[in-house]
Amino acid sequence: MQKPEIAVRIGYFTNTYPRATDTFIQREVKGLRERGIDVRTFSVRKTGSDHDVGPEVLAEKRSTFYLLPANPIGLLIDNVATLLSHPSRYLGALRLALRTAQPGLRGLLYQMFYFQEAVILARVLRRQGIEHLHNHLGDTSGTVTLLACMMAEISYSITIHGPHLFFDPTHWALREKVKYAGFIACISYYCKSQMMLFSDQADWGRFQIVHCGVDPQHFGYIEVKQPAKKLLYTGRLAAEKGLPVLFESLKLLGQQGYDYELTLVGDGNDRKSLEELARQMGIADRLVFAGFASQDGVRDYLMQSDIFILPSFAEGVPVSLMEAMACGIPVIATYVGGIAELIEPGETGLLVPPSDPAALRDAIARYIDDHSLREKVSRQGREKVMSDFNLDKEVDKLAQLFRIQVGRS
Repeated sequence: MQKPEIAVRIGYFTNTYPRATDTFIQREVKGLRERGIDVRTFSVRKTGSDHDVGPEVLAEKRSTFYLLPANPIGLLIDNVATLLSHPSRYLGALRLALRTAQPGLRGLLYQMFYFQEAVILARVLRRQGIEHLHNHLGDTSGTVTLLACMMAEISYSITIHGPHLFFDPTHWALREKVKYAGFIACISYYCKSQMMLFSDQADWGRFQIVHCGVDPQHFGYIEVKQPAKKLLYTGRLAAEKGLPVLFESLKLLGQQGYDYELTLVGDGNDRKSLEELARQMGIADRLVFAGFASQDGVRDYLMQSDIFILPSFAEGVPVSLMEAMACGIPVIATYVGGIAELIEPGETGLLVPPSDPAALRDAIARYIDDHSLREKVSRQGREKVMSDFNLDKEVDKLAQLFRIQVGRS
């Protein structure tokens, strides 16, 4: 008689969860739970109400444990209890925190904040019987993960996305995070190469390629329509996304007599400045700032669009591109990060140099003018996502890695 499989209990931890833009994490958690893994979610802080875009986000928010705000008396008790019960772990984590702190008083102060968050998290992990902790993004929450797991004496892993971590690897202590990790999930070969650059060669065996993925069945295929005029961008309204370049390309496109309308789904600190820029350029009447949308809402916007555009200055491998390609929407993106691992120019999409509005204008015009090209990349783009960025396949990889970490086959 076959023995019943013993459940694996792991934690998922990020700095702010669940955000409207982190649907890939929410889908990953859901997929792991469907595979019998007991996933508990933890976060430093709670998202604002502007991220409450759907029932899936609200459900995750209700079940997530938040470290902040912390009770001062409870924090003191956690420190004393950890020091007395596991002095070597506590002091070892403190030494590591001091060693990886940024220079100056400010850097030390912030590192002590992260250490205190780690003390809270370590105690919660032990109380809930978490066997392994997984962190997404590897930023300050990755630092908390490193210190907390040292105190809790459990293994951890991190999914590294980049690209901002690669701008200052010392600041983010990437070498140390790799050294102590059970494994590091890299979302692309570009990401893996950067992590190899900023880590010791002896630790390269910890790197695993695990793509972010989408469920192609959730994003139904739509036939390419004629004419093509509805443009779509989904993502944060932030500097690294290159939206002013897109606006300039649209201004040039309009000057050539092309008809278009652009919908921007998402929000961010740059929204007001982008709205003002659109007015100054005389294109505001062709733009719709739609704000955040739920997963189903994003899918609805995709189904109504003809061309998807991502003009970023820096990226990993964007899930937004995968979602568009899964729907069969012809995509345009820039030659940055790992995007070329998703888009083959002229086959599964179009690529343009970052910061070049003329090249972006020409790519949009090429799609509008060439219906057969759009049909070709529509079909092949969806096939690419289904074969190489399929959520089911990637979650299977993660589930196996987690079981290996806790010694369960």
